[in-house]
Amino acid sequence: MFQGHSNTTIDEKGRIIIPAKFRKHILPEANGILSVTLGRDNCVWLFPAYEWTKVLQTVQNTNPYTNDEVLMRRQMLFQADELSIDSQHRVLVPQELLKIVGIKKEILLIGQIERIEVWNPAAYDKYLKESSESYEGVMQKVMTKLYSKNSGE
Repeated sequence: MFQGHSNTTIDEKGRIIIPAKFRKHILPEANGILSVTLGRDNCVWLFPAYEWTKVLQTVQNTNPYTNDEVLMRRQMLFQADELSIDSQHRVLVPQELLKIVGIKKEILLIGQIERIEVWNPAAYDKYLKESSESYEGVMQKVMTKLYSKNSGE
């Protein structure tokens, strides 16, 4: 499971080195492949191949006849690509995706359990500042709801 964060840079060829703290969670079943797509909130999502398969199964179960679900499917799959992890633990993220989210050199990688998010650090700071709720408020709502669900209340 991916967790934590890492500040790093993209090299001159547009490659990202996957930090050791994240590499250790990419299982052999990924066969050296990460799937990439445009994420939510102005970031890029990286998934090991076995996790991307789960995402595709979820997407396949959406209704292909509603406007929101059609748009989401089209955008997510239009931007999707497979990236090979090279011998130096680098991946070449498509320039188009980096441009969409405003990444030039500096990047912030954030572990999100089944995926890694790739952010422009300034965009992430802006996202946090523009959030309408505090971390504590959101934590209370989400964890209370989960606790109630899991404890049968």
